[in-house]
Amino acid sequence: MPIRTLYPLVTTVLAFVFAFFVGQQYLERRRPHQLVWTIGLILFGLSAFPEFYTMLRPWNPLMYRLYYVGSASLVAFLGAGTVYLLYNKRIGHAFLAYTILMTLYMLVRALNAPVDVARFEPGIVVGGFAMDPSVRRLSPLLSGPGSLALFGGAIYSWVKAGTAWNLLIAAGTGLIAIAGLGARYGFSEHFYLAELLGLTLMFWGFMYSREVIRARDRARGAAPPVKGAGK
Repeated sequence: MPIRTLYPLVTTVLAFVFAFFVGQQYLERRRPHQLVWTIGLILFGLSAFPEFYTMLRPWNPLMYRLYYVGSASLVAFLGAGTVYLLYNKRIGHAFLAYTILMTLYMLVRALNAPVDVARFEPGIVVGGFAMDPSVRRLSPLLSGPGSLALFGGAIYSWVKAGTAWNLLIAAGTGLIAIAGLGARYGFSEHFYLAELLGLTLMFWGFMYSREVIRARDRARGAAPPVKGAGK
């Protein structure tokens, strides 16, 4: 089995592990951005697994339709989580509502759109080329705002707080966005590898942030009480 076949499988596992850690944070802190990020990462894993499956077998039309919508919407959900983190709940609710409604609309259109099954070959990155153009035009309406929110939010947080992990998240987001854009225009040879490397950078940034925040919380807990505090 060629090593490139394993890239989407590793991406699948990493996405679900990532989702587990973020979901665990949500159960502990109940922050809306953590819940929305968890949904986005689960969609990431669900979208990456068909990429592995179809390295060995041809695409199934229904699987392809669900994959195409999921691949576009996952970035939007991750971007919505970032909007919740950086702005107030009203703006986060609006971005999430747009993401959900656009995803449902795209799903309905995709399920009823013709698919070019002649492009379904094992081991070939199909991208959006087998999908009807009327549905393909909807994809940037999800992935575009999502990528902008996720990448821009990471850069903004880095500039504001100087936290190195935000650069890792921004780099990972940028790599995935560039790979997706390249695949859209036919440059898909290294798409699965770029996808894996991008998610790895994002996961690295997330784990780095967890350790730094935990160390900061421990330091605060160990600090002597301020005179007069609690009165």
